[in-house]
Amino acid sequence: MPNVRKEITVNAPAAKVFAIARDIERFPEAMRDLKSVEVLEREGDRVVSRWVSIAEVGPLTREVAWEEEELWDEDALACSFKLLKGDMKSYGGSWSFTSEEGGNATHVVLDFDYEIEIPMLGALVKKIIHAKMVDNCASLLQALKELSEAERTS
Repeated sequence: MPNVRKEITVNAPAAKVFAIARDIERFPEAMRDLKSVEVLEREGDRVVSRWVSIAEVGPLTREVAWEEEELWDEDALACSFKLLKGDMKSYGGSWSFTSEEGGNATHVVLDFDYEIEIPMLGALVKKIIHAKMVDNCASLLQALKELSEAERTS
């Protein structure tokens, strides 16, 4: 099963970055390939959400949708998530938010595994999809950085 792990340092306190990451409905504002995120249920630290992304593989464009469950741990500044249903065979991982530089910066790690089952998917297309997943992960972290740092200065 392919794994994607990306890290970024955000120039904002960990509690603030965590709060912005938890506001998942804002991510389509900053991510080109993400069409929508809708919270279906919110109960305490548990969130069920529906994500719709646009996957472009060469000349093909396809909507990819899934529902996931997220468990946000404010004390640990961490989140775990897993696929409930959708266009992927499996998907799940975690976020971590670690305070750095005396609390003025945050080291964010997004780590997840995924498996996509599309009939007749060749090795080349799987490599393209993996590259897209890595790019989307980097885009998500960059969006989090931009949102966090913009709110820091405003």
